[in-house]
Amino acid sequence: FGGASLCWLTAMQSVPTVEPGEPMLRASRGSRALRIAPMLALLVGAGLFFSRPAEPPPSDIKLAIGKPFVQGIIALFEMKVDQIRLQQPESQWTHFAVGMYVFDLLIDIHMELLFFGAQATLGSAEINLFFRGERFGTLSSRPCPLGGGGKIRTQMAGQLVVDDVAVFKKIARAVVHEDEFTVELYAVLAVELRGTDHGCTLRKDMCQTVGTLRIPGVTFAKSVVLHGAQGFNVEMGALKLIDLPATEPAGKALISVDAKVTNPSSFELHDLDVFSIDIYTDDSWPKTERPAAESLGVKFAEVNTEAGFSLGKGESEWFAVQGFLSVPEREYDLVKTADVLNHFLTSRPTPLIASIAGSSQPFFSAAAKGAALRAFLPGMKHDFGGDTNIVVRAYIDLDVPVAVASLLNPLTGTTLHQYLYVALSNPFDATLYVCGLEAEVMFNGAHVGQVSLPQLTLEQAIVLPPSERGFLTPNAYPIELHATELPSLLQLLHDIAPQPAGKGVAYVDLNARIHARVGGAEPILVYRQVNVSAQLKQFSGLP
Repeated sequence: FGGASLCWLTAMQSVPTVEPGEPMLRASRGSRALRIAPMLALLVGAGLFFSRPAEPPPSDIKLAIGKPFVQGIIALFEMKVDQIRLQQPESQWTHFAVGMYVFDLLIDIHMELLFFGAQATLGSAEINLFFRGERFGTLSSRPCPLGGGGKIRTQMAGQLVVDDVAVFKKIARAVVHEDEFTVELYAVLAVELRGTDHGCTLRKDMCQTVGTLRIPGVTFAKSVVLHGAQGFNVEMGALKLIDLPATEPAGKALISVDAKVTNPSSFELHDLDVFSIDIYTDDSWPKTERPAAESLGVKFAEVNTEAGFSLGKGESEWFAVQGFLSVPEREYDLVKTADVLNHFLTSRPTPLIASIAGSSQPFFSAAAKGAALRAFLPGMKHDFGGDTNIVVRAYIDLDVPVAVASLLNPLTGTTLHQYLYVALSNPFDATLYVCGLEAEVMFNGAHVGQVSLPQLTLEQAIVLPPSERGFLTPNAYPIELHATELPSLLQLLHDIAPQPAGKGVAYVDLNARIHARVGGAEPILVYRQVNVSAQLKQFSGLP
């Protein structure tokens, strides 16, 4: 008996222990073998003990050998998390009132244990949670079945109460941005072993007591590796602007963007409900060494997810976020916003940053507020009449022979002052107010002139309804034709001359600055209007 007791004592002294919050390292195969050796000695000692003629009653020996036996098994196994489901609890406001946050967790786990022989269950416990050595909350767990050992899959359920929000924000950032990270769990709990009438498979003399045996004071200390979302890989759909009813002209428009998210993390996020998101320009683009949260440029829009929003693992379905353009009335901000619209109108992707402003759920608001995700807004598709021009046609009031004679006469100068009407289109789904336009006229890559529409007030602005095509301005506007590139200008005049002398039409590009108002914002749209047709007014059929 003395030898067997020594074996049990050796086994008890060899069980690894971990202090609360202390990180744990994975064991190599060799170190695992060394750690399992005391357990083998324990089992051998137990066998020697029961081969002796004088045995104490089974009820006396169960606790003596049970606790180190169970503690050894609990200490040695590695717990691996498949996924964690977060769900809204029935009530969270009592915790919120005192600065704590609460949510229900359901954790799918798998592990490989030494065989208990009996059916084992981890008792309910208050499990302390640590992130990189700092405690952030408690998981009030419910009983977790472990079976009889071997390879098992099971679930650990409970309620997470966060009482250190600062540390919780750190782990939330790890969930959003990192590839993987580690969380430590520590508790002292009870393990329940079920006896003969519940399927005990130990030796008969170790299962003589029916019912169950509860072994208290077992240390449960584990490090679990969790996968992060690596930025969630946000994919955005096309930007849509939709007019809202307004009592004043050029009011706000609804902005709508479809999005899709890939979530490779260990977390399923249920009951997110309504998320508020601020969309910024990316101030560090094209260099993205700085984190997204440190690269916020100009706020471009404020949007929300729909109520009841949730996010599972893997690739999500497309979902809509809606809100409003939100641009401060400062020149720098207007220019940056115009860059977004210019990229959009010229079918180029725009780098943006989605910053979480909050959530209707306090738990998720505390976790996610301030998290920033990079994404690209795709450019407008060329399904609007083949292009996204605002200026589509120009009708010049000009006598070609007189103009050519003036350009070739050194006494009359090198500039022609004429007038033209323009046909405008609206590539947006919301009303576009054109309040002014300046454009450099290019023909075959050469500068040949300048067009200028005067600055107009909002009441005087040219109003283009959604998707308007070819609206002809009622007034004529000045155009200057410059002979700095005389051959190109003469070729332009030849092409717009009526047939058979010319082609009757020419195509020019306009490097345009369009002062506009759309969706409640007043951007200056600076982008090239490509292949604008130019004709002589008197041969166009216009009055």
